[in-house]
Amino acid sequence: MNNEDIHPPSFTEISFETENAIGSVKNTHDPVSELKDIYERIENQIDELRNNKNPKALETVVDETTLPRELRQEIVALYTLSVGLIEAYSAQILIRDFVDSEFKDSGKMRKFFERDMSVSYMIRMLQYFGVINKGLHGEIQKVIDLRNSYVHQHEESMSIGDYNEFFNNSRKCVRSVKKLAIELDGKDHRNWSI
Repeated sequence: MNNEDIHPPSFTEISFETENAIGSVKNTHDPVSELKDIYERIENQIDELRNNKNPKALETVVDETTLPRELRQEIVALYTLSVGLIEAYSAQILIRDFVDSEFKDSGKMRKFFERDMSVSYMIRMLQYFGVINKGLHGEIQKVIDLRNSYVHQHEESMSIGDYNEFFNNSRKCVRSVKKLAIELDGKDHRNWSI
């Protein structure tokens, strides 16, 4: 019997072989908490930016001259990681709940969900099957749409016209991914909310 703690499906585990090849080191990682950390760094950077400049001017237009490259990269990272996790968790839920057990471990099945099906289609399926409600579906779709927008703006100027709307949308990244992780895990393993 294996007495090791089993981490929930939304966590990742990486094993590293030691140099002397006698054993290995396991590292457990929580990508949802990493997403929250990225959000908090963005929030802090924008607060610093707003405190150092005229807030009214920044609320009107923020372009690449006032929005530092590092901040733009963090915003793209937030949305890219969010959609990657939404895609991975949606595929895991669909395979777990709706694929016949003899095909669940099939590499072809995992490839079908993770590579051949769009993330928008997978979340629509989750809504149709009653796994997620219409509100969460809309929230996730908003994150996907914003990711596409930010990725295409990345090398151009990136603007934030309304800070409240920006933060509400950014929080949707963390909230929606956490909700999918809870659905995948069967319970909430994180003692924080956003």
